Amino acid sequence: MQESYFQLSRRGFIGVAGVGGVSVFYHELAQATKPGTPHLAAVKAHLGEPIPSTPTPGWSGAPGQARYRIEGMRKVTGQKIYARDFRAKDMPQWPKEERIAMVLRATITDQLLMALNLSMLPADSQPMQVIVQKAMGVQPASLPVTALDTLNLTLPFSSQGPNCTAPGADCKPPPPCTPSELLTAAGTAAAFYGQPVAILIFADLNTYRRAKRVLQFNPNVVQYGALVPLPPPNITPVPYNPVNYLTRFDANGIVFSQVQIGAETNPNLPDTCQAQNSTAKRMRAAIDASLANPSYSRFSGTYSTQVLDPMFMEPESGLAWWDKSQPSNVTLHLVLGTQATNGDVSDITNLFSTKGNPSTIPVKNVSLYSCYPGGGFGGRDVSTFPPLLAIAAALSDKPVRIAQDRYEQFQSGLKQLASNITHSLAVNPDGQFVAFKSQQTLLAGGNNNYSQFVAMLTAYCGLSGYNIKQAYVDAVAQPSRGVVAGSMRGFGGPQASFAVETLVDEAAVALNRDPIDLRQLNVLKQGDRTITGAPLTQAMTLLEICRRAKLHPLWVNRNQVKRDKAKLGIWYGVGFALANQAYGTGTDGVMAEVTISATGELTVRTNCVDMGNGSATTLAISTANFAGNNATHIKMGDVATFSNLKMNQDYGGKWSDPAWTASFSMSSSACLTAFHQVHVTQQATRALFQAGLLPAAAAIWNVSIAQVQGKTAWSNGQLTAPGMSLPALSLAAIASRLQSLNLPDGAMVHGLYQGDWVSASYTIAGGLQQLPIDGLALRNAGSASWQVITRQNLIQPDPKAHLYGRSLYAPSGAIVAVEIPMATGQPKVVDLDLAVDAGKVLQRDLLMGQAEGGIAMGIGYALLENLPLQGGGAGDGKWNLDRYHVALASDMPTRMNITTLPTTETTAKGIAEAVLCPIAPAIGNAIAHATGKRFRSLPITAAQIKGA
Repeated sequence: MQESYFQLSRRGFIGVAGVGGVSVFYHELAQATKPGTPHLAAVKAHLGEPIPSTPTPGWSGAPGQARYRIEGMRKVTGQKIYARDFRAKDMPQWPKEERIAMVLRATITDQLLMALNLSMLPADSQPMQVIVQKAMGVQPASLPVTALDTLNLTLPFSSQGPNCTAPGADCKPPPPCTPSELLTAAGTAAAFYGQPVAILIFADLNTYRRAKRVLQFNPNVVQYGALVPLPPPNITPVPYNPVNYLTRFDANGIVFSQVQIGAETNPNLPDTCQAQNSTAKRMRAAIDASLANPSYSRFSGTYSTQVLDPMFMEPESGLAWWDKSQPSNVTLHLVLGTQATNGDVSDITNLFSTKGNPSTIPVKNVSLYSCYPGGGFGGRDVSTFPPLLAIAAALSDKPVRIAQDRYEQFQSGLKQLASNITHSLAVNPDGQFVAFKSQQTLLAGGNNNYSQFVAMLTAYCGLSGYNIKQAYVDAVAQPSRGVVAGSMRGFGGPQASFAVETLVDEAAVALNRDPIDLRQLNVLKQGDRTITGAPLTQAMTLLEICRRAKLHPLWVNRNQVKRDKAKLGIWYGVGFALANQAYGTGTDGVMAEVTISATGELTVRTNCVDMGNGSATTLAISTANFAGNNATHIKMGDVATFSNLKMNQDYGGKWSDPAWTASFSMSSSACLTAFHQVHVTQQATRALFQAGLLPAAAAIWNVSIAQVQGKTAWSNGQLTAPGMSLPALSLAAIASRLQSLNLPDGAMVHGLYQGDWVSASYTIAGGLQQLPIDGLALRNAGSASWQVITRQNLIQPDPKAHLYGRSLYAPSGAIVAVEIPMATGQPKVVDLDLAVDAGKVLQRDLLMGQAEGGIAMGIGYALLENLPLQGGGAGDGKWNLDRYHVALASDMPTRMNITTLPTTETTAKGIAEAVLCPIAPAIGNAIAHATGKRFRSLPITAAQIKGA
């Protein structure tokens, strides 16, 4: 299944125990120079025990609340917290001297790479090592050169090549894509703009700086030869697999969708491949007939969105040391800010662990020190940067640092996929959406980064929040020679939202209907089904969002204000857009560990990474539900420690195996914390309470566990037993007794969400308890080992849940007012009201900050940001913020309001992408209302408006 492939191929947890005998260690690195920090040898001996970090004093508020971010003071006072901050001298037991590396990249893709000319560098600025893919001419000839093709490495990335084809009529899956060379090889053309050509290692920072001033932007360094003929438009004809074919038909007594028939279908393949393929083809013919029905109004359009840069605060940087001090136990240490600790380490582990034919570069351990990444939004999700750093370290005699500047980040960093989407919609005389079809092409780069899965989510979002019972959507990620594009800024949702919400607005205007009224008539409600046929079991709030928007003064007064502004030489308009954005991937494996010290300090360990969205703080306050107190410490980006759960996600495994799960680990994303990661943190705390805290409290009270089971409550940080004559107990007092009794002082859990949380029974404190987790281990006080608690009575997911695509939604809607001076045509958002269904709000100011960031990104998306995908784009290495315009404070609305809908839900929702998706289409719809002209491509610029 596609989702299974997604989990197992890239986001899967690979080889904690070791690929080819390689061990993996994860560390959180925030204050490596803190007095009392253990030596690295001691850290390694504890299987990845992170170097301790000290939270900011006073950050914690009442239980379950924070006064400010747990890391906030360290960030604003410039303490060492990002990978960019660290040097080799900061790392315990590392050599104090470090080398600096520079990556040269291809700016031309239609000529053969021939040679490198570094002779323009003075003698005191020459690199001490040049790394290339294949032997090539390098000047001066005296420079030491290493070719990667002599080292027997397993490259982690793929590009489209002659061995990467679409599935044929024989129904066999396509063969693997041709692995792309990490560096462009001599005698070949670069696979994509910005592909690395060479790594230069310099003796020290001063040498590097002198050399970079000469080499950067110098067209004579990388030398090219003969032209390579490329057919226009230089788009590889074979798409990244899989192509997504979604068909839903629920009319005339026929019910058809992939969930309802229990299988995915491809209408272009025969029934010999899948029994329902020809049925899907017939359903599509019926949908086409509905679209052509003359009694319906039909609306069609093609909509396009541009390439974006994630523009996170910190360009990628890192530090690495290949520790060869013990030849039989060689360790690669990496200091990185990444949202994909699992993916980066597994890629690097595989890089040096060729099966059956070991790499000539030995490695026994890979040890990752996880820093705050300074933003991510998908832009740090398995990028090419970590393998380049690892290669540089492997071939250096000292630790190596790479710190990209903004030019280099634009040239090499992951980008958002551009899109071309064609929609057709049939509306009956009553205003009901009857039929819909969509052809979606997402323009990816020349190196694959989740691109096919971005297209998959775009397909799932193809109908936005509307219940259309005759619909089909095809979505494909189309490779090109462009810069690497993939999973950032919404994972396909914003592209889909702009297209469908613009089309719906066009239909409303043509039908002379209020755009919100038309939406209200067609929105999804609880009990409806999505394009995949997945049932919507949650309470849907799209109708309530529309109701509120319809009564908003911006909407009610929009035409009168438009007339008044016109007298002042200003075009004024108000637009509205909905979004029904999913959060999670559909099959989500997450994990957490909660431990307590003898003095009552709680520590949370997680594989989650905080990308600026407040995950660290949110998880630290999530222990309050079951431990009555916020955690004191949070250790992030750790996957390896959870090998103590002894779980597997082997392909073909079954839930009958008590150690199997459908997805063990995945990269962090901005929308996974509030629902997914909070859940497992709370469940780990719950297990710790039942196994350790409650028995210790019962011992202090001198009662049996049964006497107080289910009768306790936390009040002001103390455990009480309402209605019983027992004293309130502090967490410190409970922890002290727990230690003396050698009760469990740590609980580690794994959770799997697929349509619902998988649950099972576990023996805890002598009793069997049903918990919404699929893995549990406990650790007794004074012990370093974990005991796996075998799960029983498993309640597994609905057998069809893997076909849902998505099952969790955070509906949202935006009303936007724009002003456009007639003299300039420059649009400005002046008023904005965003409504979002966030479920239970955990920490309001964190939610508001994330929503404001989404609004800023949406404004940039709609009006400002643009990168050519191929020639003239960021791959030429000359792009910076003087050419790429992100939203500034002056671009934000004069007035802005964010409303979270009232809810009775007890869980939070991931709203990161939900708040972004409606902004751009609402702005586009406002501009159409203001000018009477419709713009179907982003960004909408003053030149376009004046031209129209």
